[in-house]
Amino acid sequence: MKRFLFIIFLFSAGICSAQVNWMTMNEALAAQKKQPRKILFKTYTETCPNCKWMDKHAFAKAEIASFINANYYPVKFDAEGKEPITYKGISYGNKNYKKFPGAQHEFAEAMKIFEYPTLIFFDENADVINPVPGKMGPKKLEIYITMLADDTYKSIRTGKDWADYQANFNYQLQD
Repeated sequence: MKRFLFIIFLFSAGICSAQVNWMTMNEALAAQKKQPRKILFKTYTETCPNCKWMDKHAFAKAEIASFINANYYPVKFDAEGKEPITYKGISYGNKNYKKFPGAQHEFAEAMKIFEYPTLIFFDENADVINPVPGKMGPKKLEIYITMLADDTYKSIRTGKDWADYQANFNYQLQD
């Protein structure tokens, strides 16, 4: 009986502590070729307090993390880091990484990312759907990740459509 309860405890602890299974952009692009899926690309910097806040309060929610893992290839990208990325046949890096701490990565420049955090959603062909700059809590994050995962975003064409969608949104990933 003790063994059974211990197994149940371990299983429930694993569910409660679900986390986003972050990967690199190159890993996501390779996975996408084998099994098409959208990419959720989270840009951050080591010195960004809003990035850390989102990690702790939005991405750390078990339901959100599970949804992201099931529907996206999640990428966590340091926009001041040195990770090499090859996207659409072009190689990007950060040539100034050693000389100038805090220098922006070439891929962040190419994606026109100037605010951190910024989420960029890519479709199944690795084409940019939309960037979403700024800090967001779990409720706002849920709106975006569900709308983009099921292609609902394609039916939102005006500011009124977007306002109506948000006003009528049925939250399902919140405790």
